Amino acid sequence: MITSNVVSLICAIATLVATIVIGFLQIWQNRKMKDFEQRQDDRDEKRHEEDVNSKAVSFISNYYEVRGLIPLCAIASMYNKLFYYKRDMYREFCCYTPEVQNRILEYCELDLRVVETESNELYIRCLEALETTIKDSFPSEQRSIYYDGGKYLLRSLTSYGPTFLPHKDYSYDNHIADVICDASKEMSNDVSPINQLAIDYSFDVSKEIEACQLATTIAIYVAMYCSKRNNDGKDYGSPGEYDGETIDSMEDLFLRALFEIYTNLVL
Repeated sequence: MITSNVVSLICAIATLVATIVIGFLQIWQNRKMKDFEQRQDDRDEKRHEEDVNSKAVSFISNYYEVRGLIPLCAIASMYNKLFYYKRDMYREFCCYTPEVQNRILEYCELDLRVVETESNELYIRCLEALETTIKDSFPSEQRSIYYDGGKYLLRSLTSYGPTFLPHKDYSYDNHIADVICDASKEMSNDVSPINQLAIDYSFDVSKEIEACQLATTIAIYVAMYCSKRNNDGKDYGSPGEYDGETIDSMEDLFLRALFEIYTNLVL
């Protein structure tokens, strides 16, 4: 009887020891596996970072001469990444993930960031901000050139995007900028700069592409000169004014208008 009890005790102790040893082995194995998975995650993350950085550097290098237009790439992607843009750089930028796109912007030392938007959301927000600003800044304006969903603004891209600007001279832009700028500084509420410009450039009887260019150019300078916002020193870029790159097509003009409205009136 005593021998049987001793044997049972020994078996119990052996079982306990085996259980403890197995438990320690499992803990060791789990820790080893966790360390292995962590090393793999670290390697995967490093490879991912290298891939993102490589794509960003390659993009900037390929389009270095026109890098001042990179903010317009961001606007193109947020407006409609599936749209077939004329410029290769716009199309290529839209093919990247937001992570790569924002890394490009970071490397360019810009504060602008690509954010996911619903279809047409960016355009709607910009048009609403533009119309509100015009109403607040020039209450005497009796007409709007942005009716029917801002069709003359939108058609700059959808109807005439690949077309070169009809008016490609400094006097055209300078006159529009001067009229808007001077009106924004007037203390009187009686100024109607948009109506004046519509008369100056025969908006009602001009070719549609010229009406589109006028409406889109006016939008640019309204956003620039009538903004009440303070960007707190943020640098979103200055497309067309950076280092020799130019706004050549109606597509460029449309994206610049959305850029100026977005950065001056929306953000």
